[in-house]
Amino acid sequence: MIAHVCYLNTLRKLPRMPIKTCISMVHSKYGKIISKRKRFLGRKRAFETIFGTWESSFQAFPGYMAALKHANPGIVVQWRLLEGRIFDFVFWAFKPSIDGFARC
Repeated sequence: MIAHVCYLNTLRKLPRMPIKTCISMVHSKYGKIISKRKRFLGRKRAFETIFGTWESSFQAFPGYMAALKHANPGIVVQWRLLEGRIFDFVFWAFKPSIDGFARC
């Protein structure tokens, strides 16, 4: 409830909103001081509601890379997962950058 009432609109505008701001928002709206755990979990829940979870972003990553290749002919894209689930790295270079670097 704290996430939806207090944090959603503010996090959309300020994704890096400090926890102190969260505390003051709850205090001014309800006149209560909430625990650190509730502050953290409320902010986390609101953030995930707006931007999604790490897991959902990770699952969508191959689609992002495919869209990047489709929209940019000649692009070089490499990425690697360790043990199938651990993200290791991603690299991409656009074709004009590759061509320009070859002339340096």
